[in-house]
Amino acid sequence: MQNEKFKPFYLFFITYMTQMGIVFFSLPNIIANHFGYNGWIMIIPISVVVLIHIGLIATIYSFNKGESIFQTIESLNSKAKMILMPLYISLSIFWSILSVTIAKHYVHVMKFLYFPQTDIQWFVLLTLILTFYLVTRGIITIAHISTIFFFLSAPIIFLFLYFVPDFSFLQFSTFLFNENKDFYGGIIELYTAFLGFEVILFMFPYISKEKSGFKYVFWGHLYTSFVYFIVTIICYGFNSIQQLTRVVYPIVNLVKYIEFDFIERLDSIIFILFYLKVLITITMYVWISLITLKRVVKWSDNLIVFLLLGVGYLSTLAFVTKKELIFLLSALTKVQLLISVFLPLLLLIITFKKRRSND
Repeated sequence: MQNEKFKPFYLFFITYMTQMGIVFFSLPNIIANHFGYNGWIMIIPISVVVLIHIGLIATIYSFNKGESIFQTIESLNSKAKMILMPLYISLSIFWSILSVTIAKHYVHVMKFLYFPQTDIQWFVLLTLILTFYLVTRGIITIAHISTIFFFLSAPIIFLFLYFVPDFSFLQFSTFLFNENKDFYGGIIELYTAFLGFEVILFMFPYISKEKSGFKYVFWGHLYTSFVYFIVTIICYGFNSIQQLTRVVYPIVNLVKYIEFDFIERLDSIIFILFYLKVLITITMYVWISLITLKRVVKWSDNLIVFLLLGVGYLSTLAFVTKKELIFLLSALTKVQLLISVFLPLLLLIITFKKRRSND
């Protein structure tokens, strides 16, 4: 796996497909509840903050010339690797639990909205089998599959042109953030909707070195922001603030209005297509679990991935109801948010320290 390298333009697809998750369907509800009137504006500053974080990651990549972040951290001390082993194991288990929780949450929402007879555990197991296949094929295969899945699911955004004739600015208000319930909590919730960009940190050794290659990560994130912005502003223009705060999945409700003579229940097809994005998000977090645990053990990739998925699956067995899954996922994404903020800062400090020592 270490010798595998992919062209930087794949970073666009990986970044977008990893960032875009199940939160997409409830984003206008989250924004309306936390920020109130014209809350869609908050997508812009939060997106800029994420851009700054990606800028930090690009700086680390540039200064270390594509060196693995593990090598960067372990260069601090000859015994650093030994000291870091418990942390590597903990992070690997954490990401495997996060991955399985994302899978269970998607299946639970699918069951709630469309297929009430679906057995959650069996569908999650099917998802984990697909994840196992993708992760063990390596990062090049994941990059290729992400690209294919992107082109299969990308046309969904064009469906929202259907609402342009009925879009009304009368639904908007001159009030800004009135009736917000938890402004600062909303900032954290909205930031977690952009998580996924941090997996790029683990790809440094696998990216072909090309000038300005990192720009594709920025473009991937900007495209995610564009989709979030367009869809949320359409929801605000199509619903009152009271409707947005009451309906948990306003985008699903919105898509139900789309009618074509040649197809029925388009919303269910869109939701199933969205599974492709969720699968890539799960795959990427299991992949970073794999390469992190490989710093500790020298087992085969198949065995490590099998164990990680098994641990993740068994750890989440007790979480069955929607309320329990939302609670668990919310707690895990907040921990992941801290990792996405502090890991680049730590790496940047180590990098500057190394450069000063070399000078």
